[in-house]
Amino acid sequence: MNSLQFLDYVAMLTYFLVLIWIGVSVVRSRNEKNKYDSFLAADRNMNLLQTTSSAAATDIGGGFSIAMGGLGFTLGVSGSWMIAVSGLSIVMVSFLMVPKVKRWSDKVKGLTTGDLFAARFDRKTGTLAAVVIGLSWFTFVGGQIIAGGKLLQVTLNMNLTVAVLVSGAVILAYTIMGGLKAVIYTDVFQMLVLMIGIVFIAVPIGLIEVGGWSAMAQQFSSSDSTKHLLDWSAVGWRQMLGWFFAIFPVWFISIAAMQRIIAARDVKTAQRGFFLTGIPIEWPLFAIGSTMIGLFARYLIPDLTDPELATPMIIMQLLPAGIAGLVIAAYIAAVMSSADSCLMGPVAIFTNDIYKRYIKPDSSELHLVRVARYATLILGILAIVTAYLIPNVLDLILYAYTFGSAGIFFPMLGLLFWKKTTAKGAFWSMLLGGSSAVIYSIIGEPFGFAASYLGWIIGLPTLIIVSLLSDHSPEENPDLFI
Repeated sequence: MNSLQFLDYVAMLTYFLVLIWIGVSVVRSRNEKNKYDSFLAADRNMNLLQTTSSAAATDIGGGFSIAMGGLGFTLGVSGSWMIAVSGLSIVMVSFLMVPKVKRWSDKVKGLTTGDLFAARFDRKTGTLAAVVIGLSWFTFVGGQIIAGGKLLQVTLNMNLTVAVLVSGAVILAYTIMGGLKAVIYTDVFQMLVLMIGIVFIAVPIGLIEVGGWSAMAQQFSSSDSTKHLLDWSAVGWRQMLGWFFAIFPVWFISIAAMQRIIAARDVKTAQRGFFLTGIPIEWPLFAIGSTMIGLFARYLIPDLTDPELATPMIIMQLLPAGIAGLVIAAYIAAVMSSADSCLMGPVAIFTNDIYKRYIKPDSSELHLVRVARYATLILGILAIVTAYLIPNVLDLILYAYTFGSAGIFFPMLGLLFWKKTTAKGAFWSMLLGGSSAVIYSIIGEPFGFAASYLGWIIGLPTLIIVSLLSDHSPEENPDLFI
């Protein structure tokens, strides 16, 4: 099938009607007395299925779904190691970070990374952490928007510019209407459909279409340009290190992860939800499944000019009418899920860490929700512009990861595990680690090393040296997590 059929449009329409119904139902059931907490923390009562689905959908939604198909097309099975790094990160977070942060957030009703850093260090350090995280995840939103644009470009034959604008407008409207609670409820439905569509429908049909694994292996091994596609070690050590340095820190600093920890019902729910997201959802199910889609595209459509179009093209070519529309709808909904979750992070940071803390501390909950909606509109429009200027999904995602991980990762570890970490050490580690990574990216990453290395080379030594040479300030609480 090379174009959508009537049944596909019916499936897509039905899918989005269900999502709208879920979202509207959640909004109508919201407790007006706790509207602000519900909008940004989902009432702190999400169960295991909701926590797991939302964490997974936010991370592997549209951006990684499209990007991993592209990696499968160009690198083959070794491209799946990229998601394996993310899976390792979230498993470590489930053991090392989740219990401490969840207990803290429940005790003081903390909402953001800025709150966390301000509680452990001081107000200035908390504000800097909030700004760095907010900027990082604002960039991530752009990656999701361009992913949605590429899906619409291929499936509905849209011009890419128009598709980006449409994708961004839909995401923006959905985010303004619903808070974190609505996002998490819809994530459950979206994640189930996405995983079933990729792992249990698209991959088996793809294997049948190419004649099985042996037929695909025989064709790829017959050419020097494709024999690396089935080699698990084909990705070079430098690329692997780049992925590790850029991606492993992400779950420790992610505002989306912070929101899911805060929203979970209790510590055990949050821990189990994060662990299941890492294993088996991210690895091996999603990592290998999405990479296989790229391999099928390389076998069936070898002349594809844009590897990141591999996933939507294979969906349209392989899946039967109705199923194709449902899986495409799931991909587009996953884009929306990732985008609105990541957009809500900067919105929460602006509303909670900037507006409430500095501009109008005595604001009512109703007023703060109104401010959050306006912030969503403005930041969403800026994200659409960003997506249009940098139309490459994987680049945008990695830029966001690099910027945040280079600045926040080691101060976060110091906050949680090293009592001698001082506010000055954390502040200068964020400032020098993050800014050096940005400058290194701007000048083109000379010597072939990723900008994320700068967080380890500059951020970590700065944290240790400055902390050892400075004393705790009166505002600090070094015993908060030790």
